Amino acid sequence: MRILFILILVLLFQNKVFAGNITEEVRQSYKERAAFVKNYISTIKENRKKDKKFRGTIVESVSGRLYTRMGPIPQNQLDKTALEDCKKDGGIDCLVRFRTLKKNLKYNRYAKFINSKNSLNVLGEFIKSKKIYSSKGIDILISTENFKNKNDFFCGQTKSNYRDVINDLVKEINIYPSSFLQNSGLKYVMICEKITDKSLGFEPGGLAPGHVDQSPGVFYLNLSAVNKYKNTKVKKEYIRLLFHHEFYHIIDASLSLMQLDERWEKINKNPYSSDLVVGALGIDTSVEGFISGYARNNSAEDKAELFAFMISKHNAFKKAIANDEILLKKSQLMISRLKGLSKEIDKNFWRKLN
Repeated sequence: MRILFILILVLLFQNKVFAGNITEEVRQSYKERAAFVKNYISTIKENRKKDKKFRGTIVESVSGRLYTRMGPIPQNQLDKTALEDCKKDGGIDCLVRFRTLKKNLKYNRYAKFINSKNSLNVLGEFIKSKKIYSSKGIDILISTENFKNKNDFFCGQTKSNYRDVINDLVKEINIYPSSFLQNSGLKYVMICEKITDKSLGFEPGGLAPGHVDQSPGVFYLNLSAVNKYKNTKVKKEYIRLLFHHEFYHIIDASLSLMQLDERWEKINKNPYSSDLVVGALGIDTSVEGFISGYARNNSAEDKAELFAFMISKHNAFKKAIANDEILLKKSQLMISRLKGLSKEIDKNFWRKLN
């Protein structure tokens, strides 16, 4: 068996990627990854002009490392040898990402609930949990034990009353057509008593960690943060904004656009802030092109904030984009991407939000 050449790209990714940590180092890693895949595709195309039997494969480990094999060899043999390269290098959960010029349709990093273990398997780590409710294919779980992973992400055992929170979450999930939810990447909502992560520097209301450029499909909700709101109306509003914001991070990761989205960023006139902007919960269009203060942090938060207000405060959102051409262009791009996931995200969908 002849192998034309072997390429190994080592990317130092953690098992989680948060939207808020788009540093220059992270961006550079993603640019290198994108360039690597682009070069792989180009090499395959050039060689196939001379030999239609020329094929390639890219295998990815859970750490984000990519292993490539190419040559005029049967696809299954290429896949097998690249998988062996990954495993010999100490790679965990090695999976075929690309098979010649097509994405491997069987590839996924989605979390999975293991009934026999009463646990949610997220990128090889198990969170003891219990299914409480399901809506349109989305399972809502509670954490039954304290969980802390090797990256210091903590999800506390759920002890407080969560029933009202579930009712609010189900109401928001049911806004969307089943076809859209199925293609969005969202699989589970995990209710934690408390969430902490040392890399953030603050206690979040919720998180949707990703794996490189695909989400495991889990939205973690911080019950202690939600319960700080004693006013029922304000609490419901907070849950609503929080859910749709984190939901878009999952959608963004499913589109492989969370960490690197040059098309989106080119729309801006004003740069993103170099310092963390927290802002208030409501719409704030004081800076042209941004729907809120928090949207000014980076492209991922920009998109998540825009989406959250598009869904939860649709009338106010329409008034905001009517006076801001940049916001209008961003919303048009976002709507086209959403429609690409489901044709049911049409005029009737947006009309119902009024």
